[in-house]
Amino acid sequence: MHWHLIHTKPRQEFRAQENLSNQGFEVFLPKIGVQKLKNKNLEIVHEPLFPRYLFICLDQVKSNWFPIKSTLGVQQIVRFGVGSDPARVDPELIQVLRMHEQKIATPKSLFEAGELIRIKDGPLKGLEGHFQKLVQEPSGQTRALILLEMLGKLQPLRVPAGMIESGH
Repeated sequence: MHWHLIHTKPRQEFRAQENLSNQGFEVFLPKIGVQKLKNKNLEIVHEPLFPRYLFICLDQVKSNWFPIKSTLGVQQIVRFGVGSDPARVDPELIQVLRMHEQKIATPKSLFEAGELIRIKDGPLKGLEGHFQKLVQEPSGQTRALILLEMLGKLQPLRVPAGMIESGH
């Protein structure tokens, strides 16, 4: 059994993973956690670490390659050169990715503490301040705690996370 690489159709990595798994293939799709603003709320989404690619474990001699190519979401098996065998992936790479899977799935913050931000909506639109942290309100809304300089003093202010953008 060897690991190989599948090239998927655009934004269909999860579909290809599900369909290949349903056919009994061992597949691995490493994911990364990302914070994104959706509808003015901050959400954590998991995206493929390698967009348009996933790994599949196959036996070159025994595995039936034909159903893979016709699987929904799959573009092709990665090969180097016309008519060549499918490219093999070093099993150590798969092992390292699996060992660090939990760490890379933990999202990196959209903003860093101390980062210069700008308010993009509302009555304070255009003002710049420094991001401190994200706060989850009891209502479920995510707010950003920022420091704004007003009247010669730094004032803490909570604003909906969707109202700020990077000030760079």
